[in-house]
Amino acid sequence: MKLGCCSWSYHRAMEAKQLSFNDWLRVCAEELLVDGVDIIAEQMPHRTKEYCLDVRKRCTDYRLTIASLSPGNDFGKPQPAELRAQVDNINRWIESAVVLGAPCLRIFAGWPPPGHAAALWPSMVNCIQAVARTAAHAGVTLVVEPHNHGGFLPNSESTLRLIREINSPWVKVNLDTGNYDEPDMYAGLEASLPEAPHVVAKVHDLDAQGAPAAFDYDRIFAMLKRQRYHGFVTLEYEGKADELQTVPRAIDFLRRTAMRHQL
Repeated sequence: MKLGCCSWSYHRAMEAKQLSFNDWLRVCAEELLVDGVDIIAEQMPHRTKEYCLDVRKRCTDYRLTIASLSPGNDFGKPQPAELRAQVDNINRWIESAVVLGAPCLRIFAGWPPPGHAAALWPSMVNCIQAVARTAAHAGVTLVVEPHNHGGFLPNSESTLRLIREINSPWVKVNLDTGNYDEPDMYAGLEASLPEAPHVVAKVHDLDAQGAPAAFDYDRIFAMLKRQRYHGFVTLEYEGKADELQTVPRAIDFLRRTAMRHQL
C-alpha cells in the first residue's frame, strides 16, 4: 500500500492564501512524507500544458507520484448541450492527465434532478462511454467516484451496476470510504474494492487518540489486507479543524494503522 494526500485536505488553507499549491507539494514531500498526491484539478492555479509540466517536474524532484487527477463534472444534466459541455471538459482533463503523467482521472457519474435518476441513467452511461473512448486512446484510467447526497451512485449496488454496464477496462472505481449510504457500508466497500485502483481515506474528525471518529479504519485496512490491495490510499480531510495542524495527525494515524496491518 502507498500513502497519499489529496489537495482538498488543505482547501481552506489554500483559499485563505495560507498555503499555495506548490507549497502543498513541498509539504507532502518534506513534512507529511507521503508517497504521492491526488490533485483536485480546480486547485491548480493554471491549466496550461506548461504549468502541468512544471507540476510534473516538481513531483519528480520531490519523489512524489501523481496518483490521480480529480476534476469535477456532472453527467446528471438533463439537457444534451449541457452534457456535451461536460464530456468536452473531461476530454480536456484527460489530455492534462497525460501531460502530468497521472494514471487515473477521477470523474463523477453526476447528480440528476430529484426523481429523474432512472430516466437520466442511460444518458449518463452514454457520457461515460464517450469519455472512456478518449481515455482508452490516451492510456488514462477513469475512476468513477460513488457519491451519496442525491447522486446516481449512492451505494455499492448502483456503483457495480454502472461498472458492469460500461464494461470497459478503462473505467473503474475511485473508492471513497465515506461515500456509500447503505446498511453495511463496510460490506459495500469490500464488494467494490476489486474494481478500485485508487482508494480515498475520508476523515472528518479526529478523537483524542488521533483516530477518525466516523470510520473504523482497522476494519477497512484489514479489508485491504484480505484483498491484497497494493495501490494508493489517499487522505481526504473534510473536517472543520485547522488543516495545517490536523492533516499531519491524520496522515500519521493512517501510516500507523497501515503498519499495524502490515500493508
